[in-house]
Amino acid sequence: MAAAPIARSFLQVAATEEVATPLRVVQIEGLVMLKIIKHCKEFSPALVTGQLLGLDVGSVLEVTNCFPFPIREEDEEVEADGANYQLEMMRCLREVNVDNNTVGWVSFTYISLISQVSMVIQCFSQLQENIRRCVCIIYDPSRSSQGVLAFKALKLSDSFMELYKTNNFTGEKLREKNLSWVDIFEEIPVSV
Repeated sequence: MAAAPIARSFLQVAATEEVATPLRVVQIEGLVMLKIIKHCKEFSPALVTGQLLGLDVGSVLEVTNCFPFPIREEDEEVEADGANYQLEMMRCLREVNVDNNTVGWVSFTYISLISQVSMVIQCFSQLQENIRRCVCIIYDPSRSSQGVLAFKALKLSDSFMELYKTNNFTGEKLREKNLSWVDIFEEIPVSV
């Protein structure tokens, strides 16, 4: 019986250590950036997404691999196929000893606008229930064609997540918490 309190205190210490190191930088492998650019070009002008894989090491989130999600229609059967595709890809990557830990997803946008903010918020909230630190890499091919490598790493701010978890997300609640729309996302520096 003495071991149970020790195990709980160890888990509490581990949880405290995880919270103590904030995410400072997202380190993306060059090959991952090339894969993202290629995927975007192949399916342009459709807005496509993909999954980011890597490691969470201290204050650095390392993105070491990615794969695209198949373009699908809004149908339950096709949606189930998409989930099966994702699980199968991760299983295959694990078999060949490639990092297969989900660290976020990639989304494409044009003219520096996130097309569906509500979708991004919903995806983040679902991911952050299971993954403590995850990011969304936003790639803007129109800005990249102007000579700027337009990659941004975003995460939901902690203050916004607290409000969103209460399921009472309104403009009035944002004002009460002294949050504006620019306070929803926090940009994390990207390192290649």
